[in-house]
Amino acid sequence: MFSSQSFAEENIDSKSDDQKEVKPSYKMPSAKEAVKNYNVDSQDKALLSPVTVTANSSVADELLSPKSVTIYSKENIRQSGVSNLLDFFKYNTEIQTDPSFGNVLTPRLSMRGFGNGDGYQNINIIVDGVSLNQIDMVPQQLGSVPIDSIEKIEVVKSSGSVLYGDYSGAGTIIIRTNNSFDRKPLYGSARSGFGTYNTKLEHINLGSVTDFTGFKVLADGNFTYLDAEGKKQVLADGSKDTTENVNGKATLGLQKDNFEIVTSFIKDDSNVVYTGAMTLDAFNQNPNAAVMNGTRNIVHKEDWVTALKYKFNDRLNAAYTYANKTKDLKYPAYDYLPHYEGEDHRFTLQSIQDDFVVLAGFDLNNNLRAESGQVTKKNNVAGFISADYFVNDRLSLNAGFRQAFITFKHDNNGLNNPLSKSVNPTSVNAAMNYSLAKNDALFTSYVHAFQSPDIDRFFSPVFAPDFTLIGKTFNGFINTMEMDTYSIGYKHLEDDLKVKAEFYYSDLNNEIYYNSSNFRNTNYDSSSKYGVELSVYKDFDFFYTSANYVYTDTRARVGSQIYQISAQPKHIVLATLGKQFTSSLLPLPYHLISLSHKYQSESYAEGDFDNSLGKQQSYNSTNFTYQLTDRQHWTVDFSIQNLFNGANGQFVDFGTNQPVVYPTNYQRTFQGSVSYRF
Repeated sequence: MFSSQSFAEENIDSKSDDQKEVKPSYKMPSAKEAVKNYNVDSQDKALLSPVTVTANSSVADELLSPKSVTIYSKENIRQSGVSNLLDFFKYNTEIQTDPSFGNVLTPRLSMRGFGNGDGYQNINIIVDGVSLNQIDMVPQQLGSVPIDSIEKIEVVKSSGSVLYGDYSGAGTIIIRTNNSFDRKPLYGSARSGFGTYNTKLEHINLGSVTDFTGFKVLADGNFTYLDAEGKKQVLADGSKDTTENVNGKATLGLQKDNFEIVTSFIKDDSNVVYTGAMTLDAFNQNPNAAVMNGTRNIVHKEDWVTALKYKFNDRLNAAYTYANKTKDLKYPAYDYLPHYEGEDHRFTLQSIQDDFVVLAGFDLNNNLRAESGQVTKKNNVAGFISADYFVNDRLSLNAGFRQAFITFKHDNNGLNNPLSKSVNPTSVNAAMNYSLAKNDALFTSYVHAFQSPDIDRFFSPVFAPDFTLIGKTFNGFINTMEMDTYSIGYKHLEDDLKVKAEFYYSDLNNEIYYNSSNFRNTNYDSSSKYGVELSVYKDFDFFYTSANYVYTDTRARVGSQIYQISAQPKHIVLATLGKQFTSSLLPLPYHLISLSHKYQSESYAEGDFDNSLGKQQSYNSTNFTYQLTDRQHWTVDFSIQNLFNGANGQFVDFGTNQPVVYPTNYQRTFQGSVSYRF
């Protein structure tokens, strides 16, 4: 699939000189020269380049990669006009995206047929080499990643289980910020944004790269403040659905010859009041009506991340990443105060030959959650190897293997005997890419992936009267999901025309789901998913257009009964029409106007595993963006979300005779910002 804003990668003049040096393979003399340029001559630049894919043994561009991937560059993100990652994924990609029961900082993402209820657990979100995925059923806190700090996003479908393991069944989203030493001696940016309901965004970045006694020294600081006063009353005390998020990141790095070390401290504090559930009738009458059953969630998060790289020579390099993560959640209305601790270690060794690249390594993840006198741990140790073989200028092959050793432990202060379980799942992948011509290629792949249960799956939930999760009781261990995915596709890439078509089929054993009729987490007996994904982008000079279409069908068996996966629409369409032009009437001469519409067809409510409540309404949202820039320093943008005021919501089955609704995108909203960079 291609970004609706992908025109920017060819037409924008404000890209750095470093980015311009990394060309797509169809503009280079041969595929092997492109591979050498990406992996040997310009490896650091290629990692951040908007034309390359890094979710592989080697760095390659999309035409050479056997993976199904969409790349969003910094310019794509900037031109979207949004203030957070939730809105970017919701309005600019074909990925299903919704706030988690209204919480905008922990959105739920879904792709490849897992549905919005559990889809986020099957997408591994990696930020600068560290996974954001939780060991429980709390979605990834995307709100802790300031959108202005992002250099590049790669969305890789049905891939990543060998390189990244757990959580990658549906795919991997790789987010990179810029920790490169190849920058100006002094650089920075500032952005001030505004929006409907007194929404405010402030972002400041200041950094430098200097030489000191033979060392390159990198110092970088980011600060982001996001505040929204809310649309309607959601608590009995009169509180509205408000969002307040403060994020800071300080980075220090040293580089000497072929060695570099970069360490970052990230602190994130949020205070979110989000909407409660409405009855279906109340939502249909007025989604903006006040409710009294909303939730306040307070999060304090601190991460230390250190990355080391050593380049032995042009053919061999090593990397190590260490992350120490802590997080505290607080729900003031309930006695539920979970505390999280985690340590992640990742070591890789890469060997680069003329036509053969091997990446081998290991991961060690130790994570725990402590709450109300009980501690639950999930420890994951894994080794992996992946290799790319560029047979000739037409044919490239990829294969990999991962062996994991995962242990779960639960102890509630001796009230019961400590519980433990170990599983040893494996991942395998094999893929091929064949170039038909300079701009055309066929690709096919097979992936065997797994998804071990998160620690919440071993417990039955206890809900408050407003359906807020306030506790759990142990219901026994459940099985690890395993899945085999087969895919085949075609792609055509050139500057003004991009076309892609792909078909995939996934066969699953023990897919994990929540049975709302008996309040237990369990496994389907078997399930399957298949789909077709089509996309086209065309620049007609006078205007550009893009269209993405996703068809998904699912089957899940419980005993003799066959059901469809809940919260999974069969059809998703994202269509965009836009124009770039210049005008000397304003100080900022370069203009961009775009209009896009996203449609998701009817689907069963989240949690309606037996399809007993019927399909719920479709999703529709039209969005408008206007941007002015001088392509050097200043940018002004303005956008309208949900232009035609469509009433959208998250429909959830809590085991009653009809779903409840969390209104999530039900009003027209506005955003705008002014930014300066140097």
